[in-house]
Amino acid sequence: MKKRFKVRFHLGKGKNYMKWQVTDHKNNFYKDYYDPEKVDIIMYKCKLGNQESIARKIFNGEHKTVCAWVECDMIDVVYKNSNAYDESIADGAIHYMYNPRKWPHWNSNDIKNADNMTFVKMQTKGRKIYG
Repeated sequence: MKKRFKVRFHLGKGKNYMKWQVTDHKNNFYKDYYDPEKVDIIMYKCKLGNQESIARKIFNGEHKTVCAWVECDMIDVVYKNSNAYDESIADGAIHYMYNPRKWPHWNSNDIKNADNMTFVKMQTKGRKIYG
């Protein structure tokens, strides 16, 4: 069964630059943007997605284009100014990174290639993702 949502960091120029973009899996019915300074996004039943062929081209110097995301079944958007916000929610979780200019895979300090890894839960904290 395909995941319901895709979450990625939006780097396209315009009013949503450097915001989290959440879309339905087929990008047809739902698309919204969230300021990482104002919200954290909790994602459930997740998978780290990557189009490695595009990522390798970017790694080798070509222009950046969309090539990585987190697929998930469900999301909760938690506003940092709400009573429900827990600052320590990502404590103890592993920080996963993606920058195809530096490395063409999702990675962490201990894992060189985390592409397609699955998680029960992941969360954004500012511009970072933890799982």
